[in-house]
Formats: sequence, C-alpha cells, structure tokens
Amino acid sequence: MRALVLALALAVAPVAAFAQSLTVVSADGKTKVLAPADLADLPRAEVKVTLETGAKTYEGPILAYVLRAGGLPVGPRLHGDPLRAYVVMTGRDGFQAVYSLAELDKDFHNDVVILADHVDGKPLDDKEAPWRLASSGDKKGWRSVFGLARIEARMADAPKAPAMDHAH
Repeated sequence: MRALVLALALAVAPVAAFAQSLTVVSADGKTKVLAPADLADLPRAEVKVTLETGAKTYEGPILAYVLRAGGLPVGPRLHGDPLRAYVVMTGRDGFQAVYSLAELDKDFHNDVVILADHVDGKPLDDKEAPWRLASSGDKKGWRSVFGLARIEARMADAPKAPAMDHAH
C-alpha cells in the first residue's frame, strides 16, 4: 500500500509542478516554460491594488524581469519593431487581458506590473494561484489575470507608409 501511495505521489508531482509553470511565447513563436525556480531570484516589488472588496497589497517578481527571462525584448532591446508588440496574458480559466510590451517596461512606463505570488503577506489562495497580475497604474483590477499560465507576445501590423526616422 505504501508503495502505491509513493508511486502516486511521484506521478502527481510533475503535474503539480507543471501547473505552476508559466509559458512565455515570443512574437516569433519561440516558447520558454518558466518554473517557479526560474522566477525565485528575480527582482520583486509590492503593488497596492484597489478592488471592489477593498485595497490589497500584492507582492511578486516585476513582470519586466519575467518577460526578459522568457526571452521577450525589454530594456535596451525594446526599440524599433518591438515597440509594436503587445502581450496576451491568459489565465488557467481562459480569461485574457492585453498589455503593450512598452507599458510593462520600467524604462518606458512609471507603473509597476508584477507577477504576484503573495497578497497581504500571505501566499495567493487557490483561485488566484500560482500567479496573478497586479498593476500599480490600473484604476480597476480587471486586467489582473488570476492563475496566469501563459504570456504570448504578438506584433501589431506594420504601417504600409514609408519608414519614419525616429532618431533623436
């Protein structure tokens, strides 16, 4: 009986770990799966969010660093064509929200968006876990995807007009 319980636990462990993984897909289709260990040492921040149920403080890795770990262009690499990029955030339940890649980058935007793993000093509950998006700049928490499972970068269509020189 013990052997059966141990075998079942070993079989379920990879599934549980995979359920906590985060899939990041770049605009060119390259996919990277980030495990909790990949996110553990990234810079963290706290974000206060006002919800219908009151204010809460979320804590977790800063999303720009998560995007970099997933292979997306942020910081100095976010110029030219990547400025047309946006990301579709998808939760375990299929809910989706969209952010421009630039609005998630601290070099372009003052708001902080995090991949929260704690709320008010405690781990997220089962509804929100393993991660929830939290933004310091959104007036409503409606883009706070619960159970974030996938981040997919896409490119807005390029203009048909001649290229413009944005050199400064």
